[in-house]
Amino acid sequence: METTKRPKGRAGVWVLALLALAAGACTTNILHGIDERAANDAARALERAGIGAEKLPEENGGGAGGGVRFTIRVARGDGARALELLRAQGLPREARHGFAETYGQPSLIPTASEERARYVDALAGEIERTLESVDGVVSARVHLVLEEADPLAADAKPRSPARAAVLLAARPGRTPLGREDVQRLVAGSVAGLDAAAVAVVVTSTPAAAEEEPLLAAVGPLRVATGSRTLLVGALAAAIAILALLAALLLVTARRLAALERSLKEPFSGAGRTG
Repeated sequence: METTKRPKGRAGVWVLALLALAAGACTTNILHGIDERAANDAARALERAGIGAEKLPEENGGGAGGGVRFTIRVARGDGARALELLRAQGLPREARHGFAETYGQPSLIPTASEERARYVDALAGEIERTLESVDGVVSARVHLVLEEADPLAADAKPRSPARAAVLLAARPGRTPLGREDVQRLVAGSVAGLDAAAVAVVVTSTPAAAEEEPLLAAVGPLRVATGSRTLLVGALAAAIAILALLAALLLVTARRLAALERSLKEPFSGAGRTG
């Protein structure tokens, strides 16, 4: 019985080795340490462009900001094209620090100037999140200068009026928001800010090579070009596993047949002598 168990242990080792070799040789990691939302956005953009992408949770759990972190893996031959596509679309997007993130870590002894700076940073982050939620906006940067009141003025007129500057990066050929719309949105989010005091600059991101996904033939199947390498590797690993299992079954069947013959021989010899 011991001789029949040893080949199974060796088979498990060979199966794991073949799977690790196939996975390591066919794919490459292009992003790591990103949160789930950024991983979903990147995987969706790659799949839309015909590049097969795999989202994997990292073993060492959360990063500095907490939460599970993910890795994006693609076929080795699609690595350069995938990185170029993500760069053109501004992915993964930089994490914005709104009110929840800014005031989630209170300072021990905050000064008035520190509290004001934190408020401005949180408010700008919230506006950037709102602008980036518009379809066609790749990234948004907002700089705010709040009004400063003169405590010695009798009419309470601000010494310095509020003003803002907005930089939008949009996809080529898309005008998701008009300049007046951006001015009204920002002015409506900041107390004392006039829409005319909001400077808006809109730029266009470089066009990405988003060709229509071409279908490649893998036997009777037709798959996207970006997924062909992964599929071939998976099929090769599956064939190797099946061949290994078939060899184990053949060896086991031969040993069982030999054991059955050896058990029948004493009985057949006793029958002839009788």
